[in-house]
Amino acid sequence: MKRLKFRYELSAVYSKPVTDHRFNFRFLPRDNARQKVEDTDIFIANCHKYDELTDSFGNGLISGYIHMQHARFDLTMSGSVITGIDIYEEKTACPEKYDFLRCQSKLTQEGTEINRLKNEFDLKRFKSDYEKALFLTDKLFYVMRYDPKCTNVGDSGEQALQKGGGVCQDYAHIMLSLLRAEGVTARYAAGMLLGEGGSHAWTEVLCRGYWYGFDPTNRKLVNDEYIRISCGRDASDCPVITGTMNTEASQIQTERCKVYL
Repeated sequence: MKRLKFRYELSAVYSKPVTDHRFNFRFLPRDNARQKVEDTDIFIANCHKYDELTDSFGNGLISGYIHMQHARFDLTMSGSVITGIDIYEEKTACPEKYDFLRCQSKLTQEGTEINRLKNEFDLKRFKSDYEKALFLTDKLFYVMRYDPKCTNVGDSGEQALQKGGGVCQDYAHIMLSLLRAEGVTARYAAGMLLGEGGSHAWTEVLCRGYWYGFDPTNRKLVNDEYIRISCGRDASDCPVITGTMNTEASQIQTERCKVYL
């Protein structure tokens, strides 16, 4: 087990002042079988009241409102989490309630490149879903090159494969697509990783009632170096920040994330 400390900073600068800003912030770590949250501290500039909610996937959500005019949005969150309590994320007594996660979602739709890999890897030869996930965790590390400039946030796994590179989000989408093509129950997971300077993403697979995490970007199992934040069908279910405002303005958004012992 490890006690991981984290600090997450999000800033958005708008092209012109905005008002009546409603936002949803989805970056609250929650307790599960592998981790336990010790403490969290949240600061949101110009926001004196917000609500802590839970979305349809069980993810923690901060919903807030800033009425006054402002030209930037600043949020800081810090805390500590005990990780590595167990090797799985959670156990479920009703695996069938997750059957919808066997179906492809918007960002995991199969295409020419996904089908090529599906035929090449022949996952049907493995006896268990865990073995299939373990195999893909190893193979996708070599199939893709890590390149932050290669893909865009809204790209699907198929598009990333066509480009030949991408980031953790793309690795996770490709793995999800290949697993779901075989009828495996799998979901997208987002969080933080010790030693990285931003948020991270990986894949979780339901194996005999237990959810296990697999990280194809780093070719390893999710362990006590990871803090899990959210999960969903794909990245579109796990946006860190969403919102509306009464003024149309462009924005430049930056995030900084640090996980340390």
